[in-house]
Amino acid sequence: FVDLFIVINQILTGTTTTYLFNDYFNNSKAMSIALLFTYGTVILLAPSATYLIKRFGKKEASVATLVFSSVLYVAMYFMHIQNAWVYLVFMFIATLGYSLFNLMVWAFITDVIDYHQYVTGQREDGTVYGVNSFARKVGQALAGGIGGFMLQIIGYQSSTTGGAAQSVVVQNRIYALANLLPAILLILAALVLAFLYPLNKKKINAVDAELAKINKQNN
Repeated sequence: FVDLFIVINQILTGTTTTYLFNDYFNNSKAMSIALLFTYGTVILLAPSATYLIKRFGKKEASVATLVFSSVLYVAMYFMHIQNAWVYLVFMFIATLGYSLFNLMVWAFITDVIDYHQYVTGQREDGTVYGVNSFARKVGQALAGGIGGFMLQIIGYQSSTTGGAAQSVVVQNRIYALANLLPAILLILAALVLAFLYPLNKKKINAVDAELAKINKQNN
C-alpha cells in the first residue's frame, strides 16, 4: 500500500508539474529541471542510504522523510510561491524526502521475505515481489485516471491545438493541486508505514539474527 501511494504520487507529480510550470509559472526551462528531480534526488541520496538504515532503520527513516515531504508540500501551498526558481528549491527538498523510500523499497521487500520465512519457515520471494509489482501496476493505472479527472474538476481548458489560456482561478487551482495531492498521498503512505508495517529496526534485527542461526544450523 505504501508503494501504491508513492507510485501514484510520482506519476501525478510528473503530470501536475508540467501544468504547474506551463500554466502557473509560464517557465518551460524550470519545468525541464523539475522533471529530472526524481532521478537526481535518488543519486544524491544513494551515498547516505546505508548510514540512515544502520542509524535509524528503514521504517523509521522512511516515515520521518515522508512526513517531512508532506509537511513541506503543505507549507508550499500556503506560501503560494510566485517565482518558479524559488519553487524549484522547495520542490527539490520535498522530492528528497519521498525519494528515500523509493531507494529503500527493494530492501523493504527483502525484509518482508525474511519475515515470512521467520514466521512460516518458507521463503516466498516470487509471491512477495509479484504482489508488490501488482501494487505498482495498480498505482500506475490509477494515477492516469486521477490526473485527468482532477484537471476536469478544477476547470482546466484544453485545446486540440494547445496553448489554451487558463484563468487566474484555474492557475491557482493547478498550484493547489500540485502541492496538496502530494501532501495527502505522502502522509497516507507515512501513516500506513508507521502504524501498519510491523518491521521496525529492532524487529528486523531480531529476525535477521534468528534466520542467521537457522541457516547456520541447516548448513
